[in-house]
Amino acid sequence: MISRITGEVQFQSLLIIPHAVLPPNVAKKSRALPIPGWSSHQLGVHESKPGAFDVEVLTDAEGRVQLALLAHANTFYERTTPNDAERRAFHEGVIGSELAGQREFSWGEVLCRLDQRANKDWLVVAYNQGPHVPAVFPEVLLHLHARQPHPKAN
Repeated sequence: MISRITGEVQFQSLLIIPHAVLPPNVAKKSRALPIPGWSSHQLGVHESKPGAFDVEVLTDAEGRVQLALLAHANTFYERTTPNDAERRAFHEGVIGSELAGQREFSWGEVLCRLDQRANKDWLVVAYNQGPHVPAVFPEVLLHLHARQPHPKAN
């Protein structure tokens, strides 16, 4: 489900790629965030090997995925459970099984956070900002290559 190497989150019908532009018509509902240009996109419930997850992503002003929020979806969770402890335990189990308990990676980090208003625990996959590399277009590559001096033979 969560790749230790790339940070990609894979479901049966959805692939979340870090810093990739969110494809059109994937979101069921979107809303602007208080950060200028940033948006939250609800992607619905998606199946994976560990189970079904309610999926939400946050995108920056360029529409690139910066954060994935995953909440295990099952009918046995009760709203009155303190700190949504059962879902938190499941999320901790996913970190243990999928990521061997590791939480920090070169691409970002994985953590659990409780939305206290909704009493819902989220498995959060946060991607590092990293360098802002422009999208790869042939014109850009040709322009960069034209400016690069050729190595001199010794």
